[in-house]
Parts: sequence; C-alpha cells; structure tokens
Amino acid sequence: MTCISIGNGFVCVSPSFRLRLEDGRHVFMYWHDYCGPIFYKDRKESREIESWWEDKLICKALDWFQARGNRA
Repeated sequence: MTCISIGNGFVCVSPSFRLRLEDGRHVFMYWHDYCGPIFYKDRKESREIESWWEDKLICKALDWFQARGNRA
C-alpha cells in the first residue's frame, strides 16, 4: 500500500487486482486492508458492482484471494 501525504493527513492507495471467476467472467477489485474490497466490472473502476456479496462466485474468488495472503 502506498500512502501519500496531503496537508494534514494521508491518503493510502491500494493496488487493483483482476480476478477470474469460475464461469469465465473477470472482475476488478480494489483492495484496502482496513476497508476491504470494492468490485468493479471494468479496469477504469467506473462501473461498481453494488451488491457483490450476493454473487457466490465473487465471494468464492474473494475467499481464494484472502487465502493466498491477499495476492492474486
């Protein structure tokens, strides 16, 4: 995680990951150690997946990601 100083605080930027789901789809995930994941349908992070926890394949990919020590 990279942290950038801005005035009186810090902004920490985490890397984006591309996860392949079992049905062949790809999702892009922004991972933050404290806040957790945010999933997107595109690399530009403009189409967020709002209720990703309802998709069992995304949850399974997230479990796989965390089991590997937060590495894709």
